[in-house]
Amino acid sequence: MTDEFLVETLEHVNLFQRVSSGKVSKHSFYRFPYIKWPNKEPCHIANLYLLKCSKKHKQISADGRRQDSKGGTLGQYASNISQLIRRCWYHGIDPYHITDKFFEDFIIELIEEPDPRRPGKPRRKDRTTINIGRECLNFLSWLGEFYGDPNFVSEKGTIKLTTEEVVRTFNNQHKVITTKSHHSFPLPFREHSRGPIPEHNIEKMEQAVNNSSNSNFLKARHLALITLLQHTGARRAEIASITLAALRECQLMKYPMLKFLTLKRGDAFIREVPVNAIALNEVKKYIAERQKVIKIHPENKNDFLFISETTGRPIAIETITSIVSKIRLAAGIEEQACAHMFRHAFITNLFTLLVERHKFESKDEFESALISDKEFLRKVREWTGHKSIESLREYLTKVFEDNRSIGSAAESVHTTSTLTLYQKKSDALYIEFKSKKITQEEFTTRSDELIRLRDLELSRYSGKAKPLPPAS
Repeated sequence: MTDEFLVETLEHVNLFQRVSSGKVSKHSFYRFPYIKWPNKEPCHIANLYLLKCSKKHKQISADGRRQDSKGGTLGQYASNISQLIRRCWYHGIDPYHITDKFFEDFIIELIEEPDPRRPGKPRRKDRTTINIGRECLNFLSWLGEFYGDPNFVSEKGTIKLTTEEVVRTFNNQHKVITTKSHHSFPLPFREHSRGPIPEHNIEKMEQAVNNSSNSNFLKARHLALITLLQHTGARRAEIASITLAALRECQLMKYPMLKFLTLKRGDAFIREVPVNAIALNEVKKYIAERQKVIKIHPENKNDFLFISETTGRPIAIETITSIVSKIRLAAGIEEQACAHMFRHAFITNLFTLLVERHKFESKDEFESALISDKEFLRKVREWTGHKSIESLREYLTKVFEDNRSIGSAAESVHTTSTLTLYQKKSDALYIEFKSKKITQEEFTTRSDELIRLRDLELSRYSGKAKPLPPAS
């Protein structure tokens, strides 16, 4: 089963909200999902549910780029529901008249559906199946209320609902959250999440970009993208939303902090992430190439960092996924390597650094600090963009796996990564000079700048640093 052709995305939608003081208030959406039956007729009942959900997901920005092409969170709801809509169509049954056995068979089909690209492998992970199932339960619960049957989805209803209780921490307070479940759902312990992207694969990807036949603009853009993914831990939408203004503000700071717009909280949330000064310096090369493209396309001048070479317009969120995928193939990497794995690596390294700095000896000590120290929790949330401690636990598990004594490490992750990055850039600079791509004067100037930025980064967490002179 697939949601192919069942979900259409409407470019602009204005929905009535209320009338106040004689004025009509509306909700404006960019890329609003719209569900159809397989015969192309609109599925009114599913679209009514999306309208209900839309009240919780207002448009974040008017620039027309914050949502992905599938409609963001609402689009994901539509995609999940469309799986059930398709099965109802093929069996000639209205969603309100399905049975518990029908829903059970639906989930089993999702679990057993093979991946057309990987023979012998399932199409989706268990966690994805559970997410689809829960959203379908939400839809069916609303459907029951719509038809005046509030027990349609319940413990003793037509659809046999079960519940699970999990403890999560919000704002330093423990809360028991009840989630909808069904006896057909796969067990969570079977889940295998994506791990951090290894350093050697990042090096392969950078080498593939440098060796490609792409234009100077594309090479610089792809290297800047890999650099920011690696050193900020940002999500795709956050990377696509980076502005030149944010970069300029960041570059004026002694210890650079880059602002990101986080979109997973129902509204806009600005967070600041520490960025390695050497990595930030690498992005400057792309900005120079970007200016050349904008001169060719002045009609599309904008403040977003990542733009299209052919139009000068901001790139879409999905373009980031496509770029990383193409680089992975060019690098000959057989295992998975996607944009989100850079985020996993960044957060895992960040937690390792925090463990070393604060001398935490166990995962429980770290969690206790997150709960009791409001400032510490605020900083961790800001750097990672996570809403709850619960969602951070997988990274703690990675850091403390095998009972490693991280507190006794000789050097911090930050120091090691800074020195490694400096050496890599220094070697690359020397190769440029040796191959006569730059003059001796350019080599000396850029080498001095690398040394300055290296020393600046090494002083970021030492607490002993004296202000360094600004770059000339």
